[in-house]
Amino acid sequence: MISSPVVQVFTGKKAAVYKVVRTALPLLFIAAVYSGGPFYDVFGWGTDWPTWGVLLLIIGIANILCACIDRSYRSPRRLAFWDLVLKLCMIPFYTLIFLYATGIATIMFVIPGLFLAAPFVVVPLLAMSYLLMLATSSYGFAASIRATKRGLLPGSFAAIHIALHFFAVADFFSAAVLYLQLRRADKVRKAAAEASAGTPPQQPADVQ
Repeated sequence: MISSPVVQVFTGKKAAVYKVVRTALPLLFIAAVYSGGPFYDVFGWGTDWPTWGVLLLIIGIANILCACIDRSYRSPRRLAFWDLVLKLCMIPFYTLIFLYATGIATIMFVIPGLFLAAPFVVVPLLAMSYLLMLATSSYGFAASIRATKRGLLPGSFAAIHIALHFFAVADFFSAAVLYLQLRRADKVRKAAAEASAGTPPQQPADVQ
């Protein structure tokens, strides 16, 4: 039978690896978004569209799974934190996609014979952008659900945040409000726990 210290060491290493993975995946998602596709066409660097698409698909699914399985004690606030970070980091990308799609559509409308082909280029770009938005919103969905189950957020508020995360622009403001709500709820719960234990309140050490 495996001794208790060995089990504790193994469990500790497993938790440390998982902590690294859940931090690395959102960062890898951001790096993948800016690694090619429209940047390859506009600036001439990064990966081509097929490679970029496959890379985004793999990392996007990995992030969605990570958001779904993160059930640790502090997961609601952490998920909301990464939700907000991803939304912020995606703003330049969406700006480029808008300008890129507008430029292509304008050219196609001007050049004879390409008018009818414009929707077949613009619509896939918009659809791809929306799918990327939903991938980042998975952190907001998970944060809202976890927070409600743990009594940090009323169910009605969670439903509103989940609904808003399906819409561009609104998802960013919802992510910001959600993080602030969970940050405040965490502080209140921590202060209540310290008060009940008879210990003086301490300032939180982390930013998540």
